[in-house]
Amino acid sequence: MTRKQRWVLLLAIVAPLALVGAAVGGLYWLREWDRHPAPDSGRPGSWMTVTSEFVMEFSRVRPPTSAGEVHWAYQKGFQDDAAYLSFRLPPGEEERFLADLKMTVKPSFENRVDSSALTGFQRAGAPDPKAAGPLREGSFLAEPLPGHNKRLAATVWLAAEADGGTRVWVDAGDSP
Repeated sequence: MTRKQRWVLLLAIVAPLALVGAAVGGLYWLREWDRHPAPDSGRPGSWMTVTSEFVMEFSRVRPPTSAGEVHWAYQKGFQDDAAYLSFRLPPGEEERFLADLKMTVKPSFENRVDSSALTGFQRAGAPDPKAAGPLREGSFLAEPLPGHNKRLAATVWLAAEADGGTRVWVDAGDSP
């Protein structure tokens, strides 16, 4: 076999393998691009940069002016958007806050916070609710905002803190 024939044989073996490798790599890249869209792209699943005011209006939860350590995140969904809000109420503020929401809370057995909410709180830079100790939970359903056609479902978790204050986490999303 001549040198030229060896090169042709080598090229005949390597070229198809290189094409298959490029195709598999391209498909992997497309899948990852679809599963993890760029921030602020507006694509489903992307985390959007919005103001705290936007998240408060969307979630229908407004922390009192005395609240501290306010964190928020907003995720654009395919059909349903989601907002995550966390803040700390000073001692003595919890009852008035809950009265303003017109919501009652009950103990949350096993600190049930779903993984999408945990991801949202983590994205917001909020403390982990599962590490906060015993949680209390409440939820509400709100009518659509003007110009929207979906109601809002929100879940609120509260945890007492050592100084008498309360840590609050809110997971709010569109609901058909």
